[in-house]
Parts: sequence; structure tokens; C-alpha cells
Amino acid sequence: MSTAAIAFPPSDEDGEEQVADEAFLASLPAYLRNVSARRELTREDLPRRGGSMDDPQLSAAAQRVWDAEKHEARCLAEKHRALAELYSHDGDYEEVAEVDAVDTTRAALALRVTGSAAGWHLRDAYQAVHLFPRCLDALESGKLPSTWFQKMLKSSRSLSDSSRKNLDVAVASWSSDISPERFFTLLKKLISILQEREDRPDPASTLPRSVELLPCIEPGMGTIQISGPIPEILAQWKRLDESARAVQAAQRAALREGTPIPHDPDGEVLRTGKSLSLATLRFALLAAAELDTDGVEVPAERFRLNVTVPALTLLGASDEPGMLDGTIPLPPSMARALAGDSEVWHRVLTGAASGAFLPLPAERFVPTAAMLEHLRLRNGMCAVPGCTRPTSWASECDHIEECRRGTPGAGALTEIENLHLLCWQHHLDKTNGLLDPTRLPTAPTEPGRTRWAVGRDGADVVTVIDDLDTASITIAEELAVAWACFLRGTHAGEPATWPTDAEPADQARAGRVIPLERWDTSSHEPPGQSPVTRPPSHTDSSATGTSRPTEGADPPSGRPDPARRDTETPPTRPEIPPGPWDDQGPPPF
Repeated sequence: MSTAAIAFPPSDEDGEEQVADEAFLASLPAYLRNVSARRELTREDLPRRGGSMDDPQLSAAAQRVWDAEKHEARCLAEKHRALAELYSHDGDYEEVAEVDAVDTTRAALALRVTGSAAGWHLRDAYQAVHLFPRCLDALESGKLPSTWFQKMLKSSRSLSDSSRKNLDVAVASWSSDISPERFFTLLKKLISILQEREDRPDPASTLPRSVELLPCIEPGMGTIQISGPIPEILAQWKRLDESARAVQAAQRAALREGTPIPHDPDGEVLRTGKSLSLATLRFALLAAAELDTDGVEVPAERFRLNVTVPALTLLGASDEPGMLDGTIPLPPSMARALAGDSEVWHRVLTGAASGAFLPLPAERFVPTAAMLEHLRLRNGMCAVPGCTRPTSWASECDHIEECRRGTPGAGALTEIENLHLLCWQHHLDKTNGLLDPTRLPTAPTEPGRTRWAVGRDGADVVTVIDDLDTASITIAEELAVAWACFLRGTHAGEPATWPTDAEPADQARAGRVIPLERWDTSSHEPPGQSPVTRPPSHTDSSATGTSRPTEGADPPSGRPDPARRDTETPPTRPEIPPGPWDDQGPPPF
């Protein structure tokens, strides 16, 4: 049986694209057009190039690393192709991605990352498949290293789609045997040339301007990043810096002359006798600056800024951290200081064993302020799995099971177990039927669970648990340990004694402390570590072969003197407060 391959002539569109690619390559400098290596780098040549010809073990290890890199490149290409299939749309990727986040949620579940990180993975996969097809084929074959491909994707983010396609044509023509240093240098120069060739009428107006809130490594700290054209950033910086220097000079003059100190709300300058640093003054001036909204009325904040602090942390009996908006941990000292400066405290009840926030009942369509505050505690971020948008701003309260207004007896109730907070994007997706949550039944003191079906077909299902107050769980465990220690100290056995006929056995109870001076100093065994032996019985010496201790003689080594023990006052038990206690007595707290 034979098969025949039918070759189709290239279409006019393919021919025009090939001509355009050749024209673009011809327009590049020679050092970017003809990129080749002096010698081919192969797997068999690794021992000689790496200087491990005399060590077979090192040579084999280098070849295994070579194979692992080839495998990683193929896996990366496969992941990009699979992620690109998750998103099918018409139009520019950036425009559609801001409206529909369902595929981002599905990708986040598969990649086990947050929704924002999944968005970056989807974007890279889309660009790899549609804008860098030649380099993706080289990556899939193992010729192009995975690190080089990822560097190309990251470095070309500022280019347009047409420039990215030209970048793919040029890089695919390069030899993969060149050194990494040469590849990265040529890539940087090629991207610079493509940026210069792009039609940008006003470079200053097209530069991005952004203000972002970024996490900080130091506990209890945050970072605001301001990016923009350097002339504007430098002008704002100089204005802020000159203002800070003027205030600092005024503070120093006030300290010398004894006049009121400006811009010292906490009294630190008066207390230390030194002016504030320029960095501190810049922060203070920036925080006190008023925003010019050009007459636009800014609505009042929907939620207050919550700092949740365990009660024992406030008392100084625990070092469990506080939580800012349920997502940002605060050091115990900072949490105590913030609570001390606050005029109003709000009590929050949690389950001690599970850490779940106890629900608040309600029977109405519009959630109350208390219900909204509880939902914030239960979900510090959007309830959709993988989404990291905080619920303290730009969130919407949504019924998990629809509540039908105007239809008595139809729909679900407006109660805590049927409510959650969603970002506007995922709220829109849920309304359009792309997300289907189901609240699973749990006990009131147990953390709630929600099962999410992603997509119209609901093929992808994941169950998430509500946020917990982990400090309650830790403190409950610490209290349980303290209670167990109290029980052992009250009801457990005391150090062993040696009862005699003159002392009833009930007087030799456990828990009696024997002073060190009661022990024979000639014994090398410390109290409590010498073997416990019963004293000789007070029986007839002829029957037992032992003699009765002589009256007035020293007791055996390592044993207390019964005569001295009888003169001591026995310890008294602590008075038990009245109450409905069981046999174990009251708790120690």
C-alpha cells in the first residue's frame, strides 16, 4: 500500500508574508542578520567543552543536565500551546482580557497560581503561539533554550504586535549555538532598533504613568510605586524634597529658639531634641497632601480599615500577629499600638477550635453594615478562587443563590451563608452564567465552604474554604496546654517520700516539695534522681535479719529526716472559687 503526498502551491498571502520577512531581515545590520557560532555545541561535545574529559561522572552529570534542559524546553512549549487553547476570542488580547476573566480562573486552577499570575501566563502563551510561532517551534524541538525564550517574551512587552512578529523572524534565523551573553546582547540591540522604528507621534505622551500598591518584605510595611516619564517624576521629587528640607530647617530653628515645632504631631522632635529625617518628612508631607479631584465628589468609604487583633495579644499574653484587612499580618507590637490609638473597638466572635468567623443572621434583601463587615472578615479578597483583588474596595456583595425581589417565597434569603463579596469582573461573569458557586452545608462553628463550577459547562470544579482566624486556633491550643499543665500540677503525683509507722500513708502525698537542705550533702545523686527504695521495716530484728534504726541517729543517705519533716507546716491547697466545676476544678484563666 502506498500513499501519495499532495503539495499545494503557496497562497498569495503566504508569499507576501515571506517577501515581507526577507525585506525586514535585509533592513537589519549585518551583525543582527548573520548570527552564527564558530563551533556547533552538541551533547557529545559537553565533556570536552566543560573540561571534564578525565571525570566520567562529571561528564555524565553534564549530559543529564543537557537532556533535562531539552525536556524543559519541550514542556514549556507544550504548556504555552495548551494555555493558548484556553482562550479563544476575536480582537486584541488586552481588550478582551479585561472583560472576561473566566479563562484566567480556569488557568489559575490548572497552574495552581493566583488569578493575576495566571493572567500573565495566558498573555505569554497567547504571544508565544500567535506572535512567535517560529521561535516556539525551535523551543519545541529543543534547539532554543527555555531561558532564552522566556527572556525574549519578557523583553518585548513594550513592542507592538507587528514588531514582535519581526522579532520572531530575526531571532529564529540566529544560531542557537552562540553563547548566552551574545544572545542577550543582540536581543537587547534588536529590540532597541524595533522600538525606534515604531511610529510614535509623541513619545512623552505615550509613556505609561501608574501608581501601584506593592507588597513589602518587612513585616508591617507596604510600598507605593509611582512610575512615569522622568521629567515629571523628577519635578515632583524636587518639589517634595525641597518642602521636606524647608520643614527640617524650621524644626531645627524652633529647637534652638524654643518656639513651637512645626509638623511634629507625635511630639518626636520635642522628645528627642532632633529634627526628623528627610525621608520621614517626605513621607509625612506626601501623606498629608490633599488630592485635587477638580470638583468631583469622592464617595465615603464603604468599609473601614479593619485591624483584627486577638484579645490575648492585646493583653500581652500572646504574640499572635494582628491582621490588616484579613490578608496582611501585623507584628504584635504594631497591632497593640494601633489598638491603643483607636477610639472604638469592634468585637468579633470566632470559633476557638476552627477559627471560623461566627455568622450574623439577617432577613432582608439589602445586607446590613454588620453583614458586610462579616463578609469582609470571611473573605479578605474576592471569593472566586485565585482572584487576589481585595474586598475592602471595588467589591460588590452578591447572592450565591439568586434572591428574587418582588416574588414572595421565591429565591434565597439575604443571610450570611448566601452572601459573598466579588470583584466587579467576577460578579459580571457570575451574572452571565460563566461562574456557578454552591454553598456547602457546614456547622455554625466550622469554616464555610463553597464549590465553584467554572465555565458554562461546569467541567472544572473546585471547592474553597473561607478565611480563618488562625490566631484563635493557636491561642486555643495554648490555653489547652496551660489547662493540662494546671491539671497535672494539681492532681498529679508528688515526689516520692518514705512513709513510716509514725506517719500515715496519706501524709506522704505527691506534690510535696522537699528542700535541698533536707538531703545528705555527701550523696552525689541530686534529689529526684536517686533510686527510690523503701526504708527498713519496723519489725523484729531476729525475724528479718535487720536492726531497727537507732534513735537519734542520722537517717540513711539520700533520705529526709522524718523528725524534721514532722516539724514543717504542710502546704495548703489554693482556695477554689465557687462555681459549677467538675472533679478537675476550675480552669486556670
